[in-house]
Amino acid sequence: MEFIKQIERLQLMNKLIREQRTGSPEALAERLGVSRRQLYVYLEYLKDMGLDIQFSRRLNSFVFACEKQVYIDWRFEVLTSKDAKEFVGGLATFSNYSYVNHYLPQ
Repeated sequence: MEFIKQIERLQLMNKLIREQRTGSPEALAERLGVSRRQLYVYLEYLKDMGLDIQFSRRLNSFVFACEKQVYIDWRFEVLTSKDAKEFVGGLATFSNYSYVNHYLPQ
């Protein structure tokens, strides 16, 4: 579940930066439930993706200093047997293993 928590943190951080209401780095870290150091790891990750994020003292908020936007999405979907057969990702790789035949819908 840590993966989901990280996605949720990035989504909230993105929203707050877009709305220019993150508050101080300490306040944002507390709101996200991470340390200040971890906050900067998340910010560095977004910067590595090509976003220019800066802290505005005037606004007391992190802001996007570029025209780029971030779209973060994930979802879980329950598939019927018919739908599952349309997905081949990884199936060819594992088709020689017996558990594929036992656990995948036929």
